Amino acid sequence: MKDRSGISLRQFYIMTFGLTIGTSILVIPSGLAHTAREDAWIAALCSLLINLVMVVLYLAVARLYPGKNLYEMLEAGFGRWLGKLISLLYLFYFLILTGTLLGDLGFFMTSEILPETPVEAIQIVFLTAAVVCASLGIVVLARVGELLFPWVLFLFLILVLALIPKIEWNHIKPVLEGGFRPVLLAAYQSSMYQELIVLLTFLPLVKKPRSGERAFLLGTFGGGVILTVIVLLSLLILGIEQTENSTFPAYALAKTINIGNILQRVEGILITIWVLTFFIKISLLYLSILKGLQSVFHLKKQDYLIYPLAVLFVIIAWNTYINTVYVNEIIAKVWGNFAFIYLVFFPLLVYGIALIRRKLAASAAKS
Repeated sequence: MKDRSGISLRQFYIMTFGLTIGTSILVIPSGLAHTAREDAWIAALCSLLINLVMVVLYLAVARLYPGKNLYEMLEAGFGRWLGKLISLLYLFYFLILTGTLLGDLGFFMTSEILPETPVEAIQIVFLTAAVVCASLGIVVLARVGELLFPWVLFLFLILVLALIPKIEWNHIKPVLEGGFRPVLLAAYQSSMYQELIVLLTFLPLVKKPRSGERAFLLGTFGGGVILTVIVLLSLLILGIEQTENSTFPAYALAKTINIGNILQRVEGILITIWVLTFFIKISLLYLSILKGLQSVFHLKKQDYLIYPLAVLFVIIAWNTYINTVYVNEIIAKVWGNFAFIYLVFFPLLVYGIALIRRKLAASAAKS
């Protein structure tokens, strides 16, 4: 990251907010409705709480290794060689995630908006913007986020206000008919799709580290509230069957808006919100991978890796996103547990090792 002048608290909050929403705003309602049915909105709230707990864990690890980024924490916690190996596993995880997100972008745009446009063209154009962002560095992305954030909030407010007249409260009844088990299962699966651990790469760049922790928590909370509102509106307006069976329920939700035959066809609002937050998420992953490669291999510069990585992202997108049936199967049965290893298991392990080392050091000092 070229510019190390630092990230302000507001900028870090916005990056956390954008990463939390990312692709989730389009696909989360369907997954939650499939498992939790009418209680999907409760599952969304539980997912928010799980994400907040995970962020508390990340911040606890960061306090044990002040001033270090994610990859440096792993090396300090697990030792030089094992730490590098686990860092490479994280890079693989972020690499596959970025490629899959690009595939998701291409499928959505070609199936819903630009059916005559080759999916490869859309992915390459979008990735070009991410390449420019990666070349300029994290601070420039943070400033771009500041410019985009008011528009995201403004467009979201318009979307919600336009949907309020179409609400049907009977769509979320009965409440907790199947008990808490499906709700908690849906919440667990949903919480594995925000990948907030990426932000540990950039936390040391925040100008006020302690206040940065607060921005991290507030950004997670704000993004989670937006997702919960979208899930709730999808259920209240589309109903459980349409929400569950739609590939992109939030997009279908926006298409229902029609106020006096004047305000209609405003699904572009949702697309704009999604593209803006999606750009933030992809760029953060891109920059984190570059930083990880630099940290693991002790590279002086990372600039010459930008373009090869972009080509690799496109190749992964073309080979992982085969079709929606295949991707939905992977997401439902594999991805949650796979992501759990990186989002919960390894951070817990690093935290536990650090605590044990502190106790052993304290015991040795006393003796």
